[in-house]
Amino acid sequence: MCKFTQNQYISFAVVFFILLFRASICLAEFTIDDEKKLGKEFYDQMGKNHLLLENRKLNDYINQIGNLILAQSKKVPFEFHFSIVDSNAINAFATPGGYIYINKGLINVTENEGELAGVIAHEIGHANGRHVASLIEKSQKLNIATLAAIIAGAFLGGGGEATAAIAAFSVAGSSSLTLKFMREHEEEADRLGISYLVSAGYYPAAIVDFLKIMKQYEFLSKTIPSYLQTHPGTDDRIFYLDSLILTQYHQVGVKNIIGNFSRMQAFVSLDTTDLNMKYRQLEESLKKDPNNIDLLYILALAEDQLGQTNSALNHYQKALSLSPLDEDVLKNIGLIYLKMGKADLSQDYLLRAANLNANNDEITLALGKAYFALGKYQNALDCYMKLKYKSLDDEDINYFIAMTYGKLNNQGESHYYFGLYFKKAKKKESALFHFKEALNYFPQDSERTGAINQAIKELNSDEHKQFFGKSKH
Repeated sequence: MCKFTQNQYISFAVVFFILLFRASICLAEFTIDDEKKLGKEFYDQMGKNHLLLENRKLNDYINQIGNLILAQSKKVPFEFHFSIVDSNAINAFATPGGYIYINKGLINVTENEGELAGVIAHEIGHANGRHVASLIEKSQKLNIATLAAIIAGAFLGGGGEATAAIAAFSVAGSSSLTLKFMREHEEEADRLGISYLVSAGYYPAAIVDFLKIMKQYEFLSKTIPSYLQTHPGTDDRIFYLDSLILTQYHQVGVKNIIGNFSRMQAFVSLDTTDLNMKYRQLEESLKKDPNNIDLLYILALAEDQLGQTNSALNHYQKALSLSPLDEDVLKNIGLIYLKMGKADLSQDYLLRAANLNANNDEITLALGKAYFALGKYQNALDCYMKLKYKSLDDEDINYFIAMTYGKLNNQGESHYYFGLYFKKAKKKESALFHFKEALNYFPQDSERTGAINQAIKELNSDEHKQFFGKSKH
């Protein structure tokens, strides 16, 4: 779980000072190109500071919803990006340039896919309406450092920590500045958002249902959720949206289109801070609905994390009996058998999963591990090489390729891929050792030798010396 510190908020304020200064050549004419540049640099800073959730399954899910909504909109010329912020704060926001951010805390409190789609549709409405750009243009006469701090605090949320960042940059006479959208901004985003939402096939009241959840959190916690801080006038918005639904949107719509919402939510909610409590809640829910496949799946996930392997396996097997073609269940059974040292059973389930979806990278990686455990090294290598250029969560495929080439007695390729692995891990000396060893196995004029020499050159360059610094290897 990510918790933003005061220093992180202040650093974001500094970042925005720099970024907005670059874009302030003529703030009165904040162009599309200015938006793209500012949005990209903010996105890059989020990534560099590890504030984005790196879970491909969740990110793919958010992108599927986002792209489904985008297909219904006449959008400005942005290349939209959808990301999940690794924070439990209930927030969502659109920065300039078509960058949409959803906090994992917001995903946790939504009750169905339609509500989540409604939030995304609303934020796309803000992006298409260029509302943040409008606020920046209108704020040109105010202190730009204060504006930077407020953008960092308002978007990233966090109560006192955000306030501390703002205070650190505040200037007398500008304390009334906020990043709350104006009433006309909210109405346009709601109007566009509900139009996109209904056109995509979701039920019209999804946005209203979400806003009512937010009001409930406000009432129960006696604090305003960060989403409501930057999206003011909630009661007015509910009234406005209800009027649109009554007069314009009579379609029934559905709550789920992409599907598996509960499973996606489980990936967010099953963190170590409340895992035991979540587990007890799931047990109680399953007693009331014992054949609910998603509940069985999520409970098994929790049990696996808690080390209750046999119980997890039993719940996965029951889920599979109810849904024999469920690739996620098949994959996770295969992973549990692999963990138990039963690679032959693991292989069987993973092959069944792969037959259902040969393009699932998680299944391909798991099958490669099963083959490796069974001594089927060429089969394992074939799996790993399919993932050579893929980005995997918390895994470096170069390590598995290197290990497998070693088992196949191909020392040159093994050293080369170990070199790539250590280079990516920022362990310069280990990387250099393996690259230099690899040179002994390839002809001097070969393509592989050229790649190795290029990697060595990069490691020894001034840029890499500064990058690696004085880290221990």
